[in-house]
Amino acid sequence: MERSEQHNYFLKSTAICSFLGALTTVLLIFLPNPDAPDFETRSSLYNNGLYLSKLWILFIHPQVNILASLGIAYLLFKKYPLQIIFGTLFLLVWAYTEMAQQSLLIDTFNQIWRPEYMEADNEVSKNMFETLIMAANGISDSKYFLVIYGFGLGSLFYGAALIWENGLGKWIGIALLFIGILSLSSFARYYLGVTSLNEIVNWSYEWIYSYLQPLVRIAIGVWILMEIKKERSNM
Repeated sequence: MERSEQHNYFLKSTAICSFLGALTTVLLIFLPNPDAPDFETRSSLYNNGLYLSKLWILFIHPQVNILASLGIAYLLFKKYPLQIIFGTLFLLVWAYTEMAQQSLLIDTFNQIWRPEYMEADNEVSKNMFETLIMAANGISDSKYFLVIYGFGLGSLFYGAALIWENGLGKWIGIALLFIGILSLSSFARYYLGVTSLNEIVNWSYEWIYSYLQPLVRIAIGVWILMEIKKERSNM
């Protein structure tokens, strides 16, 4: 296979990954969450197909999206090395951490600790697994700390590169800058105690982010395909 064909296959694959990323984003945002108002009903979620499906989607979601971002990196690295290197680093932190978070929830949390808690036949065992479950919530939250930090900075740096492009690329850059700022604002309210951001961040997630994020994933895929076409026309 010639080098140019490998180049095109790689970029087409990253575009497809971006379209898949749009699909996983839509599913994660719009699929309902199971009703589990108390500890006992939450502990029984290891048998809930919808809940487990969303965990698996969350596991796949960062994989397809980090591959899509590598398509952007491949196309823009020579023009904006600082933004692309820094952005890729932080997006890799996000992707790996989110995968690790979901593997903890899929495996340890829902295949071991929750079933053992529900099936425990004495108070000592039940208390032990209850403690482990409560500890897992804290571990998962500490991973979320890295998830929104890495995703926010990664989006910001990629946006800072794409905003210098023309046409669709520029609009993707503006959208990624907004998403990066929103993610870091969410980080600030959760972990730095900036509660004054709660109202605007909640509104933005509900009315802007939920629709913008999948559209951006689709736009990235389209932009990569447009760049392939542009390169061919210049050959």
